[in-house]
Amino acid sequence: MKVAIHQPNYLPWWGFFEKMSRADVFVLLDTVQFSKDSFTQRTRIRTKDGWMWLTIPVRKEYHFKPINEVRLPEDGKWMKKHKASIVANYSKCEHYDEWLVDGYYGQEPRTLREFNEAGIFYLKKKLGIATRIVRASELGIATGLKATDLIIDIVKKAGGDTYISGSGGDKYQDASSYEANGIKLEYASIRPEEYKQRWGGFQPYMSALDRIFNVGGIRQ
Repeated sequence: MKVAIHQPNYLPWWGFFEKMSRADVFVLLDTVQFSKDSFTQRTRIRTKDGWMWLTIPVRKEYHFKPINEVRLPEDGKWMKKHKASIVANYSKCEHYDEWLVDGYYGQEPRTLREFNEAGIFYLKKKLGIATRIVRASELGIATGLKATDLIIDIVKKAGGDTYISGSGGDKYQDASSYEANGIKLEYASIRPEEYKQRWGGFQPYMSALDRIFNVGGIRQ
């Protein structure tokens, strides 16, 4: 069984879901420390001037907490602003999905993980991906593990025998440790594929919303 692992990013780019589609189980790594200005906190969307960040406000008290402990501000003004930015830049796209946008930004999330997971599940469904998703926090992972040891424990607890590493993983992965634990290593080399965007030209690494609204949902 193939396992891929990733932090629960905010409306991730297309490659996040391409990697997910290659796995049998996709583990959301919600137990690691939140990192300010990472893709768990922000995403990119296309604009007529290029692109812009949508950034979720996270209070300083949570900057060194595990992702699954980060709570969101009770004031939902930022959600209204994010929704307004998406509507302004995508509502005239051929495949714009008002239901998806209204449903996502109409929720009342308490935590960053909860909010980001909802977006991931919305997009996963839109893309027709059948991969099973689980949280690392629900797998009973041993405490204090880092790097390769953490990944190996997650893969084992998820019932996997193959780990799908990200592009460039061969430069830092300890292949011998995986082999010693009976786990096969695969590398997913995923690069941006150019597609037609509303504003002309091409900006890579936008949220998967960009590709879905411009090209359509189900993966080809």
